[in-house]
Amino acid sequence: MKLRKIFYACLCGLALTAFTACSDDDDDVDDNTVVWNPTELGSKIEMSQTRAFILNEGSYGANNAHLTYFDYSTNSVYDQDIFYVQNGVNIGDTGQDLIEYNGNLYMAVYNSNYIAKLNGVGIEEGRVSFDMETLGQVRYMVASNGYIYVTSYGGYVSKVDAETLEIVGSVKVGDNPEQITECDGYLYCMNSGWGYDNRMSIINESTFDTAENVEIFQDPIAVINVDGTIVMQGYGADYPDYTYPVAIYNKSSKTYDEIGKGTNIAGYNGVVYVVNSDVNWMTTPYTGTTEVYSYNIKTGEYDYSALDIPDELANLSTYGISINPNTGYVYILATNFTWGDGTVYYFDNNGKYLGKFSSYGQNPSKVVFLND
Repeated sequence: MKLRKIFYACLCGLALTAFTACSDDDDDVDDNTVVWNPTELGSKIEMSQTRAFILNEGSYGANNAHLTYFDYSTNSVYDQDIFYVQNGVNIGDTGQDLIEYNGNLYMAVYNSNYIAKLNGVGIEEGRVSFDMETLGQVRYMVASNGYIYVTSYGGYVSKVDAETLEIVGSVKVGDNPEQITECDGYLYCMNSGWGYDNRMSIINESTFDTAENVEIFQDPIAVINVDGTIVMQGYGADYPDYTYPVAIYNKSSKTYDEIGKGTNIAGYNGVVYVVNSDVNWMTTPYTGTTEVYSYNIKTGEYDYSALDIPDELANLSTYGISINPNTGYVYILATNFTWGDGTVYYFDNNGKYLGKFSSYGQNPSKVVFLND
């Protein structure tokens, strides 16, 4: 069946205002064409098929996590919390993680302690709360083979049915597990221990029974799978002596090699993009400086001008980096902490700076892209 993308290209208004959209004239559409229709999914607003969602973490204890929608073909932004618009309720306290799986969104909310399944336009279809006394508070997720694997601060990775949201099992890992990824049938989970653990847990996905713990650097936080290569990031030492190591893990020798320093990582097409953001906590509001470089896993080459960073961004603090798997465009998420909404800076797949827009929420941490 032939698919035709209907872009709501005549979005009215700029990125700083709530937009409306008008569809193409469909009088000439043949009977075999499937037209993207967000209202069939229950959407209360027009939405592009090329849509993206920004998770704004909010401020801990403020109950102000937000989900922002934008059309990544035009970078036109809807300036309201799309979760509230679609569901009539707030997300809750501290939006921790957001992933896409089979056309759905899965959202982890840390302090409200639940995982929610949303359809492709942000309408909630179900949620599961985690027991605080046993599993602890939810953190990060990865999807694989019909399941969502969730880390939680009780020291567990839990296996959640992606359709029913039933927790079908949990495996004990290290202390305060953070990010998790999947590669070649194994789950890789970073254990921060709130600064006192130095292990990565490895779980066989097919048996899902016990975890092997491999010693790495102190206080690891992030882990991603870049075309079959495991890339890690963390603090590396006690406060205030953080070293922020970024490292490549060798699955055969169970060792790692540091490739540089950074605070956020993302991968695309065999290349690791590293953001290194230094925050000055002594100023009010907090100020910072940001640098970006890339590392080619295959060749070992560095590119310290991989992105054409504008001076404005170079003098801000960042909270995350995301790459659109459909286009290769890079999105860097800058934060104003509790003093205002964040800003999204975006670059094409050659690193050219294209523009910026508000995230319409505090502390934007991740962008997820859909096109179904």
